Amino acid sequence: MHVKAIFREVEKLLEQASVPSPRRTAVWILCEIIRCSPIHLISREDDRLGRNQVIRIREAAQRCAAHEPVQYVLGYAEFRGLHLRVSPDVLIPRPETEQMIEIALDAVGPDGTLEVLDIGTGSGCIALSMKHALPASQVTACDISAPALQIARNNAKKNGLDVRFIMADLMSCDFVHTVGTGYNLVIANPPYIPDSERSQLPRMVRNYEPGIALFCGDDPLEFYRVIADKLGSGLLRQGGTLVLETHVDYADSVGTLLQQKKDVLQVQIEPDLAGLSRFVIANYSGENHPVRGRTQTTAT
Repeated sequence: MHVKAIFREVEKLLEQASVPSPRRTAVWILCEIIRCSPIHLISREDDRLGRNQVIRIREAAQRCAAHEPVQYVLGYAEFRGLHLRVSPDVLIPRPETEQMIEIALDAVGPDGTLEVLDIGTGSGCIALSMKHALPASQVTACDISAPALQIARNNAKKNGLDVRFIMADLMSCDFVHTVGTGYNLVIANPPYIPDSERSQLPRMVRNYEPGIALFCGDDPLEFYRVIADKLGSGLLRQGGTLVLETHVDYADSVGTLLQQKKDVLQVQIEPDLAGLSRFVIANYSGENHPVRGRTQTTAT
């Protein structure tokens, strides 16, 4: 079977299944399995494929037609130039999170010797991107999920990036003791989708991506409230910066609860690429909470 014929077959299948961006997904599947770049795919449209290649392409297409994300089907995602392994144990990195990293880098400036904490690291996309952009910085990433941490560790090793990973529960009373204090930058994309919105999500999100990383129960501000409270325990050092990704309906509310903290000097809300309020940046004075020194805990 020729490349052109199987491409048309896959694209038609995905169109009929109402998969978003069927042509792009078809290109991704074929390029991964026949090992070529998208720009070279058209030059190979008359190539004849082997039987095993056709079987693998069709199997991948059928999974995508069932609205399984193509990133899970193929096992990876590209994020800010990094090749990251992903599975249903971690969220698929999104363009909004790429934008949050740009906002964080703009907020902290070119200083390459920062202490950075990524809360809820998942695949490690945020922590690894920060380390890649600021190689002299010390980056720590935490998550409550052991499978997610293993994926993040593997991604760090694969990309040659030295990041410290810690299992930690943001909601626990010993969170700050576990991850340490005195960070210049804390960045987080916590669960922020209310359970009531579950049915509104695309099938490929609600049926395949990890609910623990998506849904916040009935209180869309719960995780942000806890993060704001942890600031008073020395999590950020004096002059530190907090950068959060939020639900577009609650960015203003997150900003308000941070403004109520006496050591927060300034709060700024930034829109995403669609012009929707998405990111909250807070500058922290920390004058009443001197840094106690970094807690060293079991980490790899």
